[in-house]
Amino acid sequence: MKTAALILAAGKGVRMNSDLPKVLHLVSCKSLLGHILGSVEECGIRSIFVIVGHGEKEVRSFIGSRAKAIRQMPQLGTGHAVICAKRELQNWKNDLLILPGDAPFIESGMIRKLLEAHQKSCAGATILTARVSDPKGYGRILKERGKIYAIREELDASESEREINEVNTGIYVFDTARLFEHLVRVKSDNQKKEYYLTDVIDSFVSSGIDVQGFESEFSGDVLGVNSRMDLSKMEKVINQREIEKHQRNGVTVVSPDNTWIAAGVKIGKDTTVYPFCWIEEGVVIGKNCLIGPSATIRKNSKIEDGSTIGNFVEVTRSKIGKKTRIKHLSYIGDAEIGNNVNIGAGTITANFDGVKKNKTMIQDGSSIGSGTTLVAPVKLGKKSKTGAGSVLLKGTSVKSGETFVGIPAKKITKKK
Repeated sequence: MKTAALILAAGKGVRMNSDLPKVLHLVSCKSLLGHILGSVEECGIRSIFVIVGHGEKEVRSFIGSRAKAIRQMPQLGTGHAVICAKRELQNWKNDLLILPGDAPFIESGMIRKLLEAHQKSCAGATILTARVSDPKGYGRILKERGKIYAIREELDASESEREINEVNTGIYVFDTARLFEHLVRVKSDNQKKEYYLTDVIDSFVSSGIDVQGFESEFSGDVLGVNSRMDLSKMEKVINQREIEKHQRNGVTVVSPDNTWIAAGVKIGKDTTVYPFCWIEEGVVIGKNCLIGPSATIRKNSKIEDGSTIGNFVEVTRSKIGKKTRIKHLSYIGDAEIGNNVNIGAGTITANFDGVKKNKTMIQDGSSIGSGTTLVAPVKLGKKSKTGAGSVLLKGTSVKSGETFVGIPAKKITKKK
């Protein structure tokens, strides 16, 4: 896509009261900045720049090769942040998308709509706006005869301007050349003594350059993070949105208020998720499964059709085959479990040897007795069994049809 993106991520986030940079705090298993980067990348934008400042080392490390970091030091406002990017972007001939690094709700679909609206209008700038019930803390969109003529920051707004409920999301598309031409005119004559990017809009209008507004369909797009309370509010909203998506797709979530499902999880229809479950990003769950109550399914796990992950079961980085039952009090980590396997209550895969994670393989039709400990790496063949309380030591290999019991577990030899 012939658009560059500039993400503003230099702020300290004083009210977070944290040593961690604000944009690296997690919502739905992903950092605030990670949400924004992901949405921009999904739009096909390849020229991505991130303004860094507070916690520069950590933010640069997180960005890696996904974007180019640009230093802002000291931080003198959003206008100053964009000025810091001038060297990298002054010769960019196409549009520039500017976003805050702490607004995880903005999705790729909304960004595409904003870019399309800007390109159709041929405006010098297009602002993503939103209408909110409580506009406190946000810049107000000022209009005359339906046309935007300014954005007023709350500290500088009059009483009547503060009553306006259409607010600035902090997301813009600019004609890049015009943006840098007008940035040099911005002054810091405001209560914060900062250079506001919003003042560029005033400069555009006074010069006769068209400024368009594009109103978001979802008022949550405006929400940014300034405190731990904001983080928890966002977590709740994102979780509700994800759960409703799964419900529309045919998944039963018995108690949405007591269930947490990360963004991007895939769940097949006619699966039921019982209360107090925790399902992380990257998890894939098939059709007609039963999950929970009180189950934890961590990243990169796959549960195939018709399987049961029951109460107080944790599955981590594992693949569970079709119609397999793990009903009670078990830990399954770094395992590959086949179809129609029964895992007894209290089974543990001891997957970490102090140096690395090791794999447990249990093939189709096997039955694992209650309280079995599998000290990985171990392998159990088809229709194999373990007795209750067995401990299979590292390197144990159970052939198809064999039964192992005891501590350490040994093969049972059938009497003639």
